[in-house]
Amino acid sequence: MYGLIREEGSFGANPSVKDIARHLYTRMYGGKVVIVAERPAALIGPLRKQWLKLMRSVQKERARTLDAARIQELASRVARMQAMKFTASWLTNDTYLDDSYDIYIATAEQLLLWAPECRTLYVTCDIEREELHRVTAFMPRGSLIVFCQLASRQA
Repeated sequence: MYGLIREEGSFGANPSVKDIARHLYTRMYGGKVVIVAERPAALIGPLRKQWLKLMRSVQKERARTLDAARIQELASRVARMQAMKFTASWLTNDTYLDDSYDIYIATAEQLLLWAPECRTLYVTCDIEREELHRVTAFMPRGSLIVFCQLASRQA
């Protein structure tokens, strides 16, 4: 993890998917994003929902402003948000994922099979230090690792 930026505790005591979506909004121009989760399929739905809510709030802000430069900036942000593609499928039929997605959600075990080449990595579950080193091995220098332990919902 040499040369990587670590960010811990930036979401407060009880981080949520909403916090990840907001942080992701600030990183959406930074390249591929990978989220390490215990259950990727359970995380993608709520994350997409929060992403769409955030996109709608940006659209509302765009509609309220009168500044032409700000309108253009917000319009380009909305276009980027609409174009971003999410996936919770890491490996299928021994074929690695294609490169057409912007946000990948995977388990630590899946990432150990094929380390991601991304600029931002969110860690939302427990991961051993040595596994984390292996997962981040191919991340470029200056990439960001965000640790945000999500509270698991007990039924």
